[in-house]
Amino acid sequence: MLADVTQSTLVDSPASTMTATSPQSRARSPRRASLARDDYERAFDVLERCDIAPSVVDFKESVVEALQEHFALKHVSFFAGATFHNVFGDVAPLTEGNTSKMLPEYQERWARHDVFGTPAATRQLVSSGVSSLAELTSQAALPASADAYVRHFLVATWRMETAAALRVELPDGHLALIGMFDPAPDKLGAHELATLRLLSRQLSVICRSLPMSRSQAAVSRLSERQRQVVRLVADGLSNAQIAETLSLAEDSVKKYVSRILGLTGCQSRMELALLSRSCRT
Repeated sequence: MLADVTQSTLVDSPASTMTATSPQSRARSPRRASLARDDYERAFDVLERCDIAPSVVDFKESVVEALQEHFALKHVSFFAGATFHNVFGDVAPLTEGNTSKMLPEYQERWARHDVFGTPAATRQLVSSGVSSLAELTSQAALPASADAYVRHFLVATWRMETAAALRVELPDGHLALIGMFDPAPDKLGAHELATLRLLSRQLSVICRSLPMSRSQAAVSRLSERQRQVVRLVADGLSNAQIAETLSLAEDSVKKYVSRILGLTGCQSRMELALLSRSCRT
């Protein structure tokens, strides 16, 4: 997949169809001017790490690790939900650094007041894929509840002067917000934010086509014969019936089923059947 992502795709698409010397190109791609060669290289490093993820579960871990490494961020979280506002209620987000320690109080008291759930942040996240606390506070005063969240929770309690959110689209219309925090007030400058905006688009392309779970990813890697067995198990056939249908010895079917259970991590035929049905949808 990553082989298809060239530097021309890592900029605004209308500008990418024009020549580098045309006035229209300079006018229509302001983000290109804010990105240096090192920024593109950093983006590719992150994409390379995430492009090999076989499932959304693996993608979460890969993108958090890549952001920590290539943006020198220790405190990163990955919240996911069916809708934008459901994201903040994720009961089992991936948390690294101090975000794991911040989580209990956040879930109990502050989730509904998150600064990145405000209308201004929502507009930024939808339009550009990234919203930062510095940008939000420079544009207008924050709503009182969001201001309290920033002052009392992020700054006073956890000393997080930098905060930003990165929007990534997940399969089936779900989405994720990746939170990035740091005590340094200038941790994410103009170059970093421009690079993250570029990554929001490309990471969404990678993630939208992934199976949600590792078990679903394992099903997609089964051989054609193994998938035939899985479909027949899901249809409720016994080993003897599967053997007759596929012209196999019953002992061979038993070995197929045992092998498939091991590959998918399923503990029973019923679990395998449910997994198969979820993959069909």
